[in-house]
Amino acid sequence: MTIDSIAAPPTVSGGERSWRDFRLLWGGQSISLLGDQIFLLALPLAALQELHASTMQVAGIAALAKLPFLLIGLPAGVWVARLGLRRSMLAADVLRAAAVLSLPLAGWLGVLTLPHLLLVALATGVGMVFFQVAYQSYPPMLITDDQQLHAANTRLSFSESTALLVGPGLAGFVISALGAARALTANAGGYLVSVLTLVMIRHRERAATVPVVRGSLWQEVRDGLRFVANHPVLRPIMVCGALYNLGVVMYDSLLAVYAVQQLDMAPWLLGVALAAGGVGFPLGSLVARRLAERFGIGPSLIIAGVPSVLGLAIGASAHGHLSVPLLAAGTLVNGIGQGSFAVNALTIRHLVTPPALATRATAVHRFVTWGALPVGSAIAGLVGTAFGLRAAMLTAAATAATCMVPLLSRAIRRTRRLTRAATPPAPVLASAAPSPLPTPDQPA
Repeated sequence: MTIDSIAAPPTVSGGERSWRDFRLLWGGQSISLLGDQIFLLALPLAALQELHASTMQVAGIAALAKLPFLLIGLPAGVWVARLGLRRSMLAADVLRAAAVLSLPLAGWLGVLTLPHLLLVALATGVGMVFFQVAYQSYPPMLITDDQQLHAANTRLSFSESTALLVGPGLAGFVISALGAARALTANAGGYLVSVLTLVMIRHRERAATVPVVRGSLWQEVRDGLRFVANHPVLRPIMVCGALYNLGVVMYDSLLAVYAVQQLDMAPWLLGVALAAGGVGFPLGSLVARRLAERFGIGPSLIIAGVPSVLGLAIGASAHGHLSVPLLAAGTLVNGIGQGSFAVNALTIRHLVTPPALATRATAVHRFVTWGALPVGSAIAGLVGTAFGLRAAMLTAAATAATCMVPLLSRAIRRTRRLTRAATPPAPVLASAAPSPLPTPDQPA
């Protein structure tokens, strides 16, 4: 066990300075997220076009990119806290930029190989784990006002949803113009822009005067697990996320095959339907705060959960000449729900988690909710093979609907407003004493 210090809660000299730093973070990530969309499409296409990879090999590339969330997702929260959030994001972006840039360089030199692609997928996955844990824990350090924090999370979620809407089309254009391998330079450029904006952020995490007795790595991981598992609001949100992701990844895994084979839909029509419905995500982000103010931030999650599930059911019921409008409508309704839920759920996590546990709580949430993704993909394949594509899509919607059960918990229903969790005022044994839980049942 070692004695160390933790980052103290930031003292911001003024609202303008904090918003300047936040705008740099937001702007850099908005560009980087568009680059990520190019990466998601260009990497498998590079394997197919440049190396003539098999379907199994392409699937292996996708699996390696997500594998780090299961392998290092939990300890990453501890490592990020020890290294520092901003330094972790910088290191992750540099790693990902270097890894991605190596692919067009190898293609230009004529030495691109499948093991190289697999290694890049793994390296970018590791970088994503560290970046996501730090990134989702960083806004409360920049924005100290609770109402402004909600507005900041709305902006971050809006950028993510806009990237999902605009990114695939942009990626297709760039790849068509440059080729899959060379198009990855745009993705690397996004990471380098992120590095630049992070360097320009003036906020610095400073050591606190309060010492913290640091335990072993796994003791600190257990603290994060215990905190989230025992929290009356965070636990149902995490379980809800895992159940919903289980269903939605089943839906997404089979959507293209379902549309083309079951509905006899041309691929370009599928693209049109998804693009038309894609505006739901940014719309949901924009209405999230209004829902929280009108009904309470806890009940707003229940309200957002309904269209999130309903949209999948509408899409799964697409048939005949109504296939395109039903898929578009389902995507729109689902996006409104997801966009709204994401903003308010993230704000709750920011408000109720003490700074000393922020990265570990984020890591636990990511590990559990994203750990459901490979499981859902496997189930979708099994159900689709055994009972047909429509049955698998309906099963996906029904599975996602189970997320409403934890959302209806008493704590969620009664959570109207929340105040930010305080930093412990005295020395803390980091491996034994997670911060006390805030009371969620505060009156509106």
